[in-house]
Amino acid sequence: MSTQTLEKTETTAPTSTAATTKKTTAKAVKEQKDSKLGTGWLRLTPKKEAGGFSIVVWAGFFRAIVLLANYLLAFVTAVVVIPMLGAWLHQQSGASRGALSADGTIAMWLMPLLFMVALLAAGEIVVMRGMWRWATRMIAKIRDARGEATGADVTPKSTTRTTKQSKTNGKRSK
Repeated sequence: MSTQTLEKTETTAPTSTAATTKKTTAKAVKEQKDSKLGTGWLRLTPKKEAGGFSIVVWAGFFRAIVLLANYLLAFVTAVVVIPMLGAWLHQQSGASRGALSADGTIAMWLMPLLFMVALLAAGEIVVMRGMWRWATRMIAKIRDARGEATGADVTPKSTTRTTKQSKTNGKRSK
């Protein structure tokens, strides 16, 4: 083989790999489409020029939904689930028949009940944080969609630096 042939094969291999990489990333982006519910929310938010609701209204709406769901979850757990769990443990441990002493009641009924309540509380906190993060993502999607539609720059102000700040930080680092 001549050197020109070797150079051609060497240069075409990386470009074909790069082209394949670009194609796979383009497919991955297409596969990461939002759910129908998420795109439905974005369709409900008219563009700013059309006189739609402000982002503050949407943020309040999503936060209100999450707070209501959190309240209902905590209320149902406190009023229904924990008393039923306590009654079941009380009956299963033998404390309802009077067969246990005070120490046995604590060991066989009270401590398992406290453990189950702690597990329920931890699970509820995880669910509540997940719902709050969902609301934050939905608000960010609406804000980003509005920013793209209006052509506004949506970069946060904290990342941009003025020339004066750069000079000041440069002087400090020396």
